[in-house]
Amino acid sequence: MAGFRGTDEQLDREIAQVERIARLRLARAAAEMRELDRDLKELRRVRARRKADTSVGGTTESVGPVVA
Repeated sequence: MAGFRGTDEQLDREIAQVERIARLRLARAAAEMRELDRDLKELRRVRARRKADTSVGGTTESVGPVVA
């Protein structure tokens, strides 16, 4: 960042504004990480259920493409 050319008051306001932006971005990123973590846990539960079904002799459907 280039040198700041303004009064001390302007500098204080700029610092406060950048701090607010940083806190907002951090809160958004944290919320997104929580959502991704929930999705990941759900996918792992699905995988565990499928493995349990397979080991018991149940059938599971293949979701991926079939390669010949």
